[in-house]
Amino acid sequence: MASSTFLSIDALGAIAKTPNKQVFSILHTNDLHSNVVGVGPLRDYTPLTLRDDQTKGGYSRLAALITQRKAELQKLGPVLVLDAGDFSMGTAVAAACRELGAELQLMGRMGYDATTFGNHEFDLGPDGLGKAITKAHSGGKIPAILAANTDITAQSERLLDLQRLAQEGVIKPYKIIERGGLRFGIFGIIGYDAFKYTADSEGIIFTDPIKTTQTLVQQLKQQEKVDVAIALSHGGLVRGKSGKFDQGEDLDLLKAIPDLDIVIGGHTHTELLDPLLVGDRPAVQTGKYGENLGELIISLENNKIKVESYRLIPIDDTIQGDKAIQAQVKHFLQEAGKVAFASRGYETTQPLVTISEDWPMNYTDVESGTPLANVVTDALRQATGSQIAFTANGLIRAGLIKGNAGGVQTVYDVFALAPLGSGIIDSTAGSALVTGYFTAAELKNILEFFLIDDPNHPGEYFPRISGLRAYYDPKRPRFEKVTALELGDFDQGYHPIDVESPTLYSFTTSLYAGVIIAAIPKLTKGALSLQPKKADGSPLISRIEAIADPRNSTSPYVLSNQTNLDTSMTAVDASKEEIKEWQGIMDYFVSLPDKNPEGISVLVKSDRVKEVRVIKI
Repeated sequence: MASSTFLSIDALGAIAKTPNKQVFSILHTNDLHSNVVGVGPLRDYTPLTLRDDQTKGGYSRLAALITQRKAELQKLGPVLVLDAGDFSMGTAVAAACRELGAELQLMGRMGYDATTFGNHEFDLGPDGLGKAITKAHSGGKIPAILAANTDITAQSERLLDLQRLAQEGVIKPYKIIERGGLRFGIFGIIGYDAFKYTADSEGIIFTDPIKTTQTLVQQLKQQEKVDVAIALSHGGLVRGKSGKFDQGEDLDLLKAIPDLDIVIGGHTHTELLDPLLVGDRPAVQTGKYGENLGELIISLENNKIKVESYRLIPIDDTIQGDKAIQAQVKHFLQEAGKVAFASRGYETTQPLVTISEDWPMNYTDVESGTPLANVVTDALRQATGSQIAFTANGLIRAGLIKGNAGGVQTVYDVFALAPLGSGIIDSTAGSALVTGYFTAAELKNILEFFLIDDPNHPGEYFPRISGLRAYYDPKRPRFEKVTALELGDFDQGYHPIDVESPTLYSFTTSLYAGVIIAAIPKLTKGALSLQPKKADGSPLISRIEAIADPRNSTSPYVLSNQTNLDTSMTAVDASKEEIKEWQGIMDYFVSLPDKNPEGISVLVKSDRVKEVRVIKI
């Protein structure tokens, strides 16, 4: 990728020979999200051969590039390999992170020196995170896990593994690395915008990022005598009034703390072609999913740093992958299938559906993502038999890419649509589907809340529905944008519903979204009221009460071994009662009537899936 600050190795060599000047390099990533294979159809990814696929990223290719660039850059001076968090959660491998610890094991073998916590590290709770790190650590060298403003000292059984790991030095606030005659102080910070999105951080306290950084940088410079202070910041960047990325928590750290030298940023998936500078001190970010490797080259003279060169190097099929890393990736893919999918009758590499064109999910382009969003919500409604199903753009974490292998989408590919969250009585990764009942007025309030756009995450809150059609006017006041609701669907037609009516409507969503919905009255300080209810109108106060009943599902998984179900009970068996969000989508794809000659379902963009259900007027 083009960058105005990129210099050739020969030009950098000349700088490195300058008297009284030292040169060092940082190779960096952020928001890898367990993308151990390239972003694209699993069947397309061929990292050991060149120029035969269009996937981006993948740990095999990333590892090979890190090795190659380290060998070249070490001629100039020391090299660090760093990551800014959200290294886990998002793919089928992450579904077994507690059992495999694959992400950190692979990062250790790829040569990473350190990483930090992002919000998604807490998707399976502090106990799940502790199990994942413990498993990874038992498998060999892993990166230092740096978490300066993550307080895990509270008395809680769920924190015991994390506390033990801290005592063992696996998790620590900072790390000193002495390399090539320089002393680096590296620490990890999770920002406000990130820790407000932690799904389950029970017992953990996140302290103020700036105050923590101020104290720590002073300690590193004055007591530890480091030459360079580096923050791994899972805080992020946002566009300012100029339309450029010139604001955000990554930059706030540099502005507030003059002695902080470098910020390796993450969280907002921002692809920066050039560093953002506060004076001469840079903040950098590579985008997401390991699609790029950042290469930052710095000179140090008289205790002052200067960016000499910077670029993002695309990870694509021009890079031949590392065979040993790819062998480990294949192993983890197979093992993840046993842990996460076997109980539902699926395998990681199993083909589920074919597509003839891309089905994108671009949060800032609502129209392009509508077909996929409709398919997802239709699938959730079918899984539970509810009148209405709901999700939001940002909870659909990937699109479907046709690729070069006939458009075949495997379990690995489809899981990436809905990888977030956890269960209620089933510990397998992925949100449980939950069902409650709401009045039309409450349905309106849910939509009003999700129609508020978060400038830090544009388009991610936009609501997606099945069984309901809504009209809204973006020019109307806050919380008064929805003008009409209609119940029904494309096939049966729609009819208006009265927001003044006490009628209850069954409503399905993921547990991940359900927790947000239940908190709407609190989040809006009472401006929007709602109360999830049971079918009889009594308050729904328990997650167990809200769990989707598999007796209403067409999934073969939930119909097996269920002959002794007590029909008066909602939850009976912890391993078989819960329908996962990803399972509902997979079951839906398998149930599609159109099949190709191999018997694989065919997904097409019919008028039904292209219909607009949240209509701007």
